[in-house]
Amino acid sequence: MTRPKKLTIVNGKRVLVDYATRQDEYQAYNKDRWRYQKEIKQFYNSKAWRELSKLVLNESFYVCRMCGGEARLSDHIVPIKVDWSLRLTKDNLQPLCDACHAIKTGEDKIKYK
Repeated sequence: MTRPKKLTIVNGKRVLVDYATRQDEYQAYNKDRWRYQKEIKQFYNSKAWRELSKLVLNESFYVCRMCGGEARLSDHIVPIKVDWSLRLTKDNLQPLCDACHAIKTGEDKIKYK
């Protein structure tokens, strides 16, 4: 019996991946992120971030800035790893859907290394 596959976006491209592989990849990423980036973890769990993120989504009526789809998260235009001081600046946030966020994250990795 074959494993079920899921459609996901990897490096800005749609691909079918094994469900277990995808889940393992996310777990490994989050484990590394939360272990070595405690300051980032604390920031994303802070009340100030949650309130500002919700404000940005509400003001945009949950519309993705890139494609016009349903935005599910607020994204930093300039990543916080690049400029920590802009982390709570409303002008540095944009509402994005999951697909557009994955594309932007891939572009940011190339742009900012």
